[in-house]
Amino acid sequence: MYKKLTVLACAIATTMAASSASALQFDGFLTTGASWHDDENKNRYIGSLGDRGVQNDASFETDTRFGLQISSDIAEDMSVVSQILGTGVDGNFDAIIEWAYVDYKLTDWLSIHTGKIKQPVYLVNDYVEVGYAYPWIRPPVEIYYLNNPLNTVNGIEFLLQFPVGPGMLSFQPYFGSNRDDIPNTGGAAYFEAEKIRGIDVKYSGKGFTVHASSFACEVNLYGGFAAQMGPTLADVNVDLTGEGKCEVNAAGFNLDMANVVIYAEVQNRLTNKTLARPFGDQEAGYITLGYRFGKWLPHVTYASIDGVASSATDATGNFAVTCAVPGTCGPSDNLMNFPVAIQTSLTYGLRYEINDSAALKIEHSIVDVENDPTALADSNNPMGPGGIINFGLFDTSFTNAPPTEKVGVTSIALDVVF
Repeated sequence: MYKKLTVLACAIATTMAASSASALQFDGFLTTGASWHDDENKNRYIGSLGDRGVQNDASFETDTRFGLQISSDIAEDMSVVSQILGTGVDGNFDAIIEWAYVDYKLTDWLSIHTGKIKQPVYLVNDYVEVGYAYPWIRPPVEIYYLNNPLNTVNGIEFLLQFPVGPGMLSFQPYFGSNRDDIPNTGGAAYFEAEKIRGIDVKYSGKGFTVHASSFACEVNLYGGFAAQMGPTLADVNVDLTGEGKCEVNAAGFNLDMANVVIYAEVQNRLTNKTLARPFGDQEAGYITLGYRFGKWLPHVTYASIDGVASSATDATGNFAVTCAVPGTCGPSDNLMNFPVAIQTSLTYGLRYEINDSAALKIEHSIVDVENDPTALADSNNPMGPGGIINFGLFDTSFTNAPPTEKVGVTSIALDVVF
Protein backbone atom coordinates (compact mmCIF):
# COMPACT_ATOMS: atom_id res chain seq x y z
CA MET A 1 0.00 0.00 0.00
CA TYR A 2 2.84 2.41 0.80
CA LYS A 3 4.26 2.16 -2.72
CA LYS A 4 0.86 2.79 -4.32
CA LEU A 5 0.18 5.77 -2.09
CA THR A 6 3.61 7.23 -2.80
CA VAL A 7 3.20 6.98 -6.56
CA LEU A 8 -0.28 8.50 -6.50
CA ALA A 9 0.70 11.28 -4.15
CA CYS A 10 3.76 12.18 -6.24
CA ALA A 11 1.70 12.22 -9.43
CA ILE A 12 -0.89 14.55 -7.95
CA ALA A 13 1.77 16.75 -6.38
CA THR A 14 3.65 17.06 -9.70
CA THR A 15 0.47 18.02 -11.55
CA MET A 16 -0.47 20.63 -8.99
CA ALA A 17 3.01 22.08 -8.78
CA ALA A 18 3.15 22.50 -12.53
CA SER A 19 -0.01 24.59 -12.53
CA SER A 20 0.55 26.70 -9.46
CA ALA A 21 3.26 27.94 -7.18
CA SER A 22 0.87 27.72 -4.20
CA ALA A 23 1.85 25.40 -1.38
CA LEU A 24 0.19 22.03 -1.09
CA GLN A 25 -1.70 21.25 2.11
CA PHE A 26 -1.73 17.67 3.35
CA ASP A 27 -4.15 16.28 5.92
CA GLY A 28 -4.40 12.64 6.80
CA PHE A 29 -6.21 10.06 8.87
CA LEU A 30 -5.66 6.48 9.92
CA THR A 31 -7.89 3.88 11.50
CA THR A 32 -6.54 0.55 12.66
CA GLY A 33 -8.74 -1.98 14.39
CA ALA A 34 -9.97 -5.54 14.72
CA SER A 35 -13.48 -6.99 14.49
CA TRP A 36 -15.08 -10.41 14.90
CA HIS A 37 -18.50 -12.00 15.49
CA ASP A 38 -19.90 -15.18 17.05
CA ASP A 39 -22.36 -16.39 14.40
CA GLU A 40 -22.23 -20.18 14.61
CA ASN A 41 -22.93 -20.44 10.85
CA LYS A 42 -19.84 -18.29 10.16
CA ASN A 43 -21.55 -15.88 7.78
CA ARG A 44 -19.71 -12.74 6.79
CA TYR A 45 -21.19 -9.54 8.28
CA ILE A 46 -21.33 -6.56 5.95
CA GLY A 47 -19.59 -4.32 8.42
CA SER A 48 -17.53 -2.10 6.14
CA LEU A 49 -17.15 -0.89 2.57
CA GLY A 50 -14.53 -3.58 1.93
CA ASP A 51 -15.52 -6.97 0.53
CA ARG A 52 -14.12 -8.90 3.48
CA GLY A 53 -16.57 -7.60 6.08
CA VAL A 54 -16.58 -8.90 9.66
CA GLN A 55 -15.92 -12.62 9.98
CA ASN A 56 -16.02 -15.22 12.70
CA ASP A 57 -12.28 -14.91 13.24
CA ALA A 58 -10.67 -11.65 14.36
CA SER A 59 -9.26 -9.56 11.54
CA PHE A 60 -7.64 -6.15 11.22
CA GLU A 61 -8.60 -5.77 7.55
CA THR A 62 -12.21 -4.67 7.98
CA ASP A 63 -11.62 -1.44 9.87
CA THR A 64 -8.05 -0.55 8.93
CA ARG A 65 -7.73 2.28 6.42
CA PHE A 66 -5.43 5.17 5.57
CA GLY A 67 -6.39 8.42 3.89
CA LEU A 68 -4.51 11.45 2.62
CA GLN A 69 -6.31 14.66 1.68
CA ILE A 70 -4.45 17.03 -0.62
CA SER A 71 -5.51 20.59 -1.43
CA SER A 72 -3.94 23.53 -3.21
CA ASP A 73 -5.04 27.05 -4.12
CA ILE A 74 -4.48 27.59 -7.82
CA ALA A 75 -6.00 31.09 -7.79
CA GLU A 76 -7.53 33.44 -5.27
CA ASP A 77 -10.99 31.96 -5.82
CA MET A 78 -10.12 28.46 -7.06
CA SER A 79 -8.59 25.37 -5.45
CA VAL A 80 -8.11 21.67 -6.13
CA VAL A 81 -9.08 19.12 -3.48
CA SER A 82 -8.54 15.35 -3.52
CA GLN A 83 -8.45 12.34 -1.21
CA ILE A 84 -6.42 9.15 -1.58
CA LEU A 85 -7.83 6.22 0.36
CA GLY A 86 -6.35 2.80 1.13
CA THR A 87 -8.69 0.14 2.56
CA GLY A 88 -8.72 -3.60 3.07
CA VAL A 89 -10.52 -5.21 0.11
CA ASP A 90 -10.55 -8.98 -0.45
CA GLY A 91 -7.55 -9.45 1.80
CA ASN A 92 -5.41 -6.73 0.18
CA PHE A 93 -4.98 -3.00 0.59
CA ASP A 94 -5.79 -1.02 -2.54
CA ALA A 95 -5.19 2.72 -2.84
CA ILE A 96 -7.69 4.71 -4.89
CA ILE A 97 -8.48 8.37 -5.49
CA GLU A 98 -11.69 8.50 -3.49
CA TRP A 99 -12.63 11.95 -4.72
CA ALA A 100 -10.99 14.84 -6.56
CA TYR A 101 -12.59 18.09 -7.68
CA VAL A 102 -12.06 21.74 -8.49
CA ASP A 103 -13.61 24.20 -6.01
CA TYR A 104 -14.49 27.52 -7.68
CA LYS A 105 -15.82 30.20 -5.34
CA LEU A 106 -18.02 32.55 -7.37
CA THR A 107 -19.28 34.69 -4.47
CA ASP A 108 -19.28 34.65 -0.67
CA TRP A 109 -22.39 32.45 -0.79
CA LEU A 110 -21.92 30.32 -3.92
CA SER A 111 -19.25 27.74 -4.82
CA ILE A 112 -19.08 25.20 -7.63
CA HIS A 113 -17.43 21.79 -7.31
CA THR A 114 -16.73 19.80 -10.45
CA GLY A 115 -14.97 16.46 -10.80
CA LYS A 116 -15.36 13.36 -8.64
CA ILE A 117 -17.38 14.60 -5.67
CA LYS A 118 -18.56 12.99 -2.46
CA GLN A 119 -22.30 12.45 -2.67
CA PRO A 120 -24.07 14.40 0.13
CA VAL A 121 -26.74 11.94 1.32
CA TYR A 122 -26.23 11.31 5.05
CA LEU A 123 -24.99 13.21 8.09
CA VAL A 124 -21.38 12.04 7.95
CA ASN A 125 -21.13 11.23 4.23
CA ASP A 126 -18.48 13.89 3.62
CA TYR A 127 -16.11 12.30 6.15
CA VAL A 128 -17.41 8.74 6.50
CA GLU A 129 -13.86 7.32 6.21
CA VAL A 130 -12.49 9.59 8.97
CA GLY A 131 -13.27 7.55 12.06
CA TYR A 132 -12.02 10.21 14.48
CA ALA A 133 -14.84 12.55 13.36
CA TYR A 134 -17.74 10.56 14.89
CA PRO A 135 -18.41 8.48 18.02
CA TRP A 136 -18.72 4.99 16.48
CA ILE A 137 -16.04 2.70 15.10
CA ARG A 138 -18.12 2.63 11.91
CA PRO A 139 -21.40 4.48 11.22
CA PRO A 140 -24.53 2.33 11.63
CA VAL A 141 -24.37 -0.24 8.83
CA GLU A 142 -28.15 -0.34 8.45
CA ILE A 143 -27.92 3.01 6.65
CA TYR A 144 -24.34 3.63 5.58
CA TYR A 145 -22.98 0.42 4.08
CA LEU A 146 -25.73 -1.57 2.38
CA ASN A 147 -28.62 0.67 1.53
CA ASN A 148 -26.75 3.04 -0.77
CA PRO A 149 -23.98 1.58 -2.95
CA LEU A 150 -23.44 5.05 -4.44
CA ASN A 151 -20.84 7.06 -2.53
CA THR A 152 -19.35 9.41 -5.13
CA VAL A 153 -20.59 11.16 -8.26
CA ASN A 154 -18.65 12.20 -11.34
CA GLY A 155 -20.25 15.52 -12.11
CA ILE A 156 -20.97 18.92 -10.65
CA GLU A 157 -22.46 20.30 -7.47
CA PHE A 158 -23.35 23.78 -6.27
CA LEU A 159 -22.88 24.85 -2.66
CA LEU A 160 -25.08 27.76 -1.56
CA GLN A 161 -24.60 28.97 2.02
CA PHE A 162 -26.50 31.70 3.89
CA PRO A 163 -26.25 32.80 7.54
CA VAL A 164 -29.67 32.39 9.14
CA GLY A 165 -30.17 33.10 12.82
CA PRO A 166 -27.56 31.29 14.96
CA GLY A 167 -26.49 28.95 12.15
CA MET A 168 -25.73 28.47 8.47
CA LEU A 169 -28.29 27.27 5.94
CA SER A 170 -26.86 25.41 2.93
CA PHE A 171 -28.19 23.89 -0.27
CA GLN A 172 -26.20 21.34 -2.32
CA PRO A 173 -27.82 20.39 -5.62
CA TYR A 174 -25.72 18.03 -7.75
CA PHE A 175 -25.81 16.21 -11.08
CA GLY A 176 -23.67 13.47 -12.59
CA SER A 177 -23.07 9.76 -13.10
CA ASN A 178 -21.06 6.89 -11.64
CA ARG A 179 -19.84 3.39 -12.46
CA ASP A 180 -18.57 0.98 -9.81
CA ASP A 181 -18.54 -2.62 -8.66
CA ILE A 182 -21.62 -3.83 -6.81
CA PRO A 183 -20.46 -4.23 -3.18
CA ASN A 184 -19.78 -7.74 -1.88
CA THR A 185 -19.81 -9.50 -5.26
CA GLY A 186 -16.03 -9.79 -5.50
CA GLY A 187 -15.96 -7.70 -8.65
CA ALA A 188 -18.24 -10.12 -10.55
CA ALA A 189 -20.91 -7.47 -11.12
CA TYR A 190 -21.05 -3.72 -11.56
CA PHE A 191 -23.54 -0.89 -11.98
CA GLU A 192 -23.77 2.22 -14.11
CA ALA A 193 -25.79 5.05 -12.60
CA GLU A 194 -26.81 7.77 -15.04
CA LYS A 195 -28.74 11.02 -14.72
CA ILE A 196 -28.01 11.29 -11.01
CA ARG A 197 -29.74 14.37 -9.65
CA GLY A 198 -30.08 15.21 -6.01
CA ILE A 199 -30.02 17.85 -3.33
CA ASP A 200 -29.00 18.08 0.30
CA VAL A 201 -30.42 20.82 2.54
CA LYS A 202 -28.61 21.44 5.80
CA TYR A 203 -28.84 23.83 8.72
CA SER A 204 -25.94 23.77 11.16
CA GLY A 205 -24.72 25.81 14.07
CA LYS A 206 -22.60 25.45 17.18
CA GLY A 207 -23.15 21.90 18.35
CA PHE A 208 -26.00 20.88 16.03
CA THR A 209 -26.82 19.90 12.44
CA VAL A 210 -30.16 19.15 10.78
CA HIS A 211 -30.39 17.92 7.20
CA ALA A 212 -32.65 16.35 4.58
CA SER A 213 -31.62 14.93 1.21
CA SER A 214 -33.07 13.25 -1.83
CA PHE A 215 -31.65 11.87 -5.06
CA ALA A 216 -32.81 9.85 -8.05
CA CYS A 217 -30.97 8.10 -10.88
CA GLU A 218 -31.30 5.57 -13.66
CA VAL A 219 -29.29 2.39 -13.08
CA ASN A 220 -28.06 -0.46 -15.28
CA LEU A 221 -26.69 -3.61 -13.65
CA TYR A 222 -24.33 -6.09 -15.28
CA GLY A 223 -22.93 -9.45 -14.23
CA GLY A 224 -23.61 -12.12 -11.66
CA PHE A 225 -22.02 -15.12 -9.98
CA ALA A 226 -22.46 -18.82 -9.29
CA ALA A 227 -23.14 -20.07 -5.78
CA GLN A 228 -24.16 -23.11 -3.78
CA MET A 229 -27.32 -22.61 -1.79
CA GLY A 230 -27.46 -24.23 1.64
CA PRO A 231 -28.46 -26.39 3.35
CA THR A 232 -28.72 -28.66 0.27
CA LEU A 233 -25.79 -26.88 -1.46
CA ALA A 234 -27.70 -26.83 -4.73
CA ASP A 235 -25.84 -25.05 -7.56
CA VAL A 236 -27.52 -21.76 -8.44
CA ASN A 237 -26.88 -18.86 -10.79
CA VAL A 238 -27.26 -15.34 -9.42
CA ASP A 239 -28.08 -12.92 -12.25
CA LEU A 240 -27.75 -9.27 -11.29
CA THR A 241 -28.37 -7.90 -14.79
CA GLY A 242 -31.18 -5.38 -14.86
CA GLU A 243 -32.22 -1.76 -15.19
CA GLY A 244 -34.57 0.68 -13.54
CA LYS A 245 -34.92 3.84 -11.53
CA CYS A 246 -33.73 4.35 -7.97
CA GLU A 247 -34.84 6.98 -5.47
CA VAL A 248 -33.29 7.55 -2.03
CA ASN A 249 -34.63 9.95 0.60
CA ALA A 250 -32.92 10.65 3.92
CA ALA A 251 -33.14 12.96 6.91
CA GLY A 252 -31.23 13.29 10.16
CA PHE A 253 -29.77 15.45 12.88
CA ASN A 254 -27.02 15.44 15.44
CA LEU A 255 -26.52 17.34 18.69
CA ASP A 256 -23.32 17.71 20.70
CA MET A 257 -24.03 20.15 23.48
CA ALA A 258 -23.49 20.26 27.27
CA ASN A 259 -21.86 16.79 27.11
CA VAL A 260 -24.96 15.28 25.49
CA VAL A 261 -24.39 13.55 22.13
CA ILE A 262 -27.29 12.54 19.87
CA TYR A 263 -27.32 11.24 16.29
CA ALA A 264 -30.45 10.10 14.44
CA GLU A 265 -31.16 9.31 10.79
CA VAL A 266 -33.85 7.67 8.66
CA GLN A 267 -33.93 6.78 4.98
CA ASN A 268 -35.78 4.82 2.34
CA ARG A 269 -34.80 3.39 -1.04
CA LEU A 270 -37.29 2.73 -3.83
CA THR A 271 -36.53 0.82 -7.04
CA ASN A 272 -38.49 -0.49 -10.02
CA LYS A 273 -38.29 -2.81 -13.06
CA THR A 274 -35.50 -5.43 -13.08
CA LEU A 275 -33.27 -3.24 -10.89
CA ALA A 276 -35.57 -4.34 -8.08
CA ARG A 277 -34.67 -8.02 -8.52
CA PRO A 278 -31.43 -7.67 -6.46
CA PHE A 279 -32.31 -4.32 -4.84
CA GLY A 280 -35.78 -4.37 -3.31
CA ASP A 281 -37.39 -1.46 -1.48
CA GLN A 282 -35.74 -0.82 1.89
CA GLU A 283 -36.16 1.56 4.80
CA ALA A 284 -33.78 2.03 7.72
CA GLY A 285 -33.02 4.22 10.69
CA TYR A 286 -31.04 4.56 13.89
CA ILE A 287 -30.65 6.70 16.99
CA THR A 288 -27.47 7.14 19.04
CA LEU A 289 -27.41 8.55 22.57
CA GLY A 290 -24.23 9.36 24.46
CA TYR A 291 -22.95 11.40 27.36
CA ARG A 292 -19.39 12.71 27.67
CA PHE A 293 -17.53 12.30 30.98
CA GLY A 294 -14.28 14.18 30.49
CA LYS A 295 -12.31 12.13 27.94
CA TRP A 296 -14.82 9.26 28.02
CA LEU A 297 -17.89 9.01 25.78
CA PRO A 298 -20.12 5.97 26.40
CA HIS A 299 -22.92 5.66 23.86
CA VAL A 300 -25.66 3.30 22.73
CA THR A 301 -27.21 2.93 19.27
CA TYR A 302 -30.44 1.26 18.24
CA ALA A 303 -30.80 0.61 14.50
CA SER A 304 -33.17 -1.27 12.22
CA ILE A 305 -33.63 -2.09 8.54
CA ASP A 306 -36.74 -3.48 6.87
CA GLY A 307 -38.24 -3.69 3.41
CA VAL A 308 -40.18 -5.56 0.76
CA ALA A 309 -38.54 -7.91 -1.74
CA SER A 310 -39.46 -7.55 -5.39
CA SER A 311 -41.52 -10.00 -7.43
CA ALA A 312 -40.21 -8.56 -10.74
CA THR A 313 -38.81 -10.93 -13.37
CA ASP A 314 -36.69 -10.43 -16.48
CA ALA A 315 -37.98 -10.65 -20.05
CA THR A 316 -37.95 -14.47 -19.92
CA GLY A 317 -39.82 -14.61 -16.61
CA ASN A 318 -36.83 -15.45 -14.42
CA PHE A 319 -36.08 -14.23 -10.94
CA ALA A 320 -32.53 -13.19 -10.00
CA VAL A 321 -31.64 -16.62 -8.54
CA THR A 322 -32.23 -19.70 -10.68
CA CYS A 323 -31.16 -23.35 -10.48
CA ALA A 324 -27.98 -24.09 -12.41
CA VAL A 325 -28.81 -27.79 -12.86
CA PRO A 326 -32.53 -28.23 -13.68
CA GLY A 327 -34.41 -30.40 -11.23
CA THR A 328 -31.80 -30.35 -8.44
CA CYS A 329 -33.00 -27.34 -6.45
CA GLY A 330 -36.53 -28.32 -5.52
CA PRO A 331 -40.02 -27.93 -6.96
CA SER A 332 -38.97 -25.01 -9.17
CA ASP A 333 -35.82 -24.05 -11.04
CA ASN A 334 -36.88 -20.38 -10.97
CA LEU A 335 -36.15 -19.75 -7.33
CA MET A 336 -36.35 -16.19 -6.08
CA ASN A 337 -35.22 -12.58 -6.14
CA PHE A 338 -32.80 -11.29 -3.54
CA PRO A 339 -34.33 -11.25 -0.05
CA VAL A 340 -34.43 -7.83 1.56
CA ALA A 341 -32.47 -7.27 4.76
CA ILE A 342 -34.57 -7.35 7.93
CA GLN A 343 -32.80 -6.93 11.25
CA THR A 344 -32.36 -4.79 14.33
CA SER A 345 -29.17 -4.11 16.26
CA LEU A 346 -28.22 -2.68 19.62
CA THR A 347 -24.66 -1.36 19.89
CA TYR A 348 -22.85 -0.39 23.09
CA GLY A 349 -19.77 1.73 22.56
CA LEU A 350 -17.07 3.58 24.46
CA ARG A 351 -14.77 6.26 23.05
CA TYR A 352 -11.70 7.56 24.89
CA GLU A 353 -9.92 10.73 23.76
CA ILE A 354 -6.22 9.94 23.98
CA ASN A 355 -5.34 13.45 22.85
CA ASP A 356 -6.53 16.07 20.37
CA SER A 357 -5.65 13.84 17.41
CA ALA A 358 -6.33 10.27 18.54
CA ALA A 359 -9.24 8.30 19.99
CA LEU A 360 -9.53 4.70 21.18
CA LYS A 361 -12.90 2.98 20.69
CA ILE A 362 -14.51 -0.33 21.62
CA GLU A 363 -17.96 -1.55 20.62
CA HIS A 364 -20.20 -4.58 20.97
CA SER A 365 -23.29 -5.00 18.79
CA ILE A 366 -26.11 -7.46 19.33
CA VAL A 367 -27.57 -8.17 15.89
CA ASP A 368 -31.03 -9.74 15.71
CA VAL A 369 -31.82 -11.11 12.23
CA GLU A 370 -35.57 -11.57 11.79
CA ASN A 371 -36.53 -15.24 11.40
CA ASP A 372 -40.25 -15.21 12.24
CA PRO A 373 -42.03 -16.79 9.21
CA THR A 374 -45.01 -14.42 9.46
CA ALA A 375 -42.84 -11.31 9.47
CA LEU A 376 -40.76 -12.62 6.57
CA ALA A 377 -43.86 -13.52 4.57
CA ASP A 378 -45.19 -9.98 5.05
CA SER A 379 -41.93 -8.65 3.60
CA ASN A 380 -42.34 -10.88 0.53
CA ASN A 381 -39.02 -12.54 1.26
CA PRO A 382 -39.04 -15.48 -1.14
CA MET A 383 -39.05 -19.25 -0.88
CA GLY A 384 -35.75 -20.89 -1.80
CA PRO A 385 -34.62 -24.49 -1.22
CA GLY A 386 -34.33 -23.68 2.47
CA GLY A 387 -37.72 -21.95 2.75
CA ILE A 388 -38.24 -18.29 3.53
CA ILE A 389 -34.83 -16.59 3.71
CA ASN A 390 -33.48 -13.56 5.54
CA PHE A 391 -29.77 -12.92 6.00
CA GLY A 392 -30.18 -9.44 7.45
CA LEU A 393 -26.91 -7.64 6.74
CA PHE A 394 -24.94 -10.86 6.65
CA ASP A 395 -23.45 -12.40 3.51
CA THR A 396 -25.90 -13.28 0.73
CA SER A 397 -23.73 -15.76 -1.17
CA PHE A 398 -26.37 -18.29 0.07
CA THR A 399 -23.81 -21.01 0.92
CA ASN A 400 -24.41 -20.93 4.67
CA ALA A 401 -27.72 -20.92 6.49
CA PRO A 402 -28.78 -17.49 7.80
CA PRO A 403 -28.20 -16.68 11.48
CA THR A 404 -30.92 -18.14 13.65
CA GLU A 405 -29.78 -16.65 16.96
CA LYS A 406 -28.72 -13.16 17.98
CA VAL A 407 -25.15 -12.49 16.86
CA GLY A 408 -22.55 -10.55 18.84
CA VAL A 409 -20.18 -8.34 16.80
CA THR A 410 -17.17 -6.98 18.72
CA SER A 411 -14.78 -4.30 17.48
CA ILE A 412 -11.85 -2.26 18.80
CA ALA A 413 -10.15 0.54 16.88
CA LEU A 414 -7.70 3.42 17.12
CA ASP A 415 -8.51 6.56 15.10
CA VAL A 416 -5.85 9.16 14.33
CA VAL A 417 -5.90 12.42 12.35
CA PHE A 418 -2.79 14.35 11.33
